[in-house]
Amino acid sequence: MLKAKTYEERKILVGESGMTLLEIMVVITIIGIVMSIVGVAVMKQLEKSKKDAACLQIRNFEEALDHYKLEKGSYPSTEEGLAALVQAGKLKGKSVPKDPWGRDYIYIYPGQNNQDGPDIVSYGADGREGGSGDGEDLNNWGPPCVK
Repeated sequence: MLKAKTYEERKILVGESGMTLLEIMVVITIIGIVMSIVGVAVMKQLEKSKKDAACLQIRNFEEALDHYKLEKGSYPSTEEGLAALVQAGKLKGKSVPKDPWGRDYIYIYPGQNNQDGPDIVSYGADGREGGSGDGEDLNNWGPPCVK
């Protein structure tokens, strides 16, 4: 077995272990690229989940409104709104849930798009009427909520 007498001789016998700054920077860059790809995919899925949740809430409102109509004889007026469902015990909770973006649903009866029933609308992520993609309006008379 070789025995090193000086520090330099020991470095040669043992070898250098570790990473250079360049190698570390390359690894960090690769991790950053992978994270950005994953982040975009997750954000798209999150927005799709919010749309799905809004459509589900709209369908739940329709069901509760049908029960309300059976009991009371007609749908609540626009002025009474969805709050009438809470007062009649047709919705759980103490208030009408907000859409997944934290805004109130729009309720209109008689509906402009549903001749025999109410219109229920969420303006989506942008909070404005109209739009496409993430800002698409969600309602109870057309896609994507009604298929």
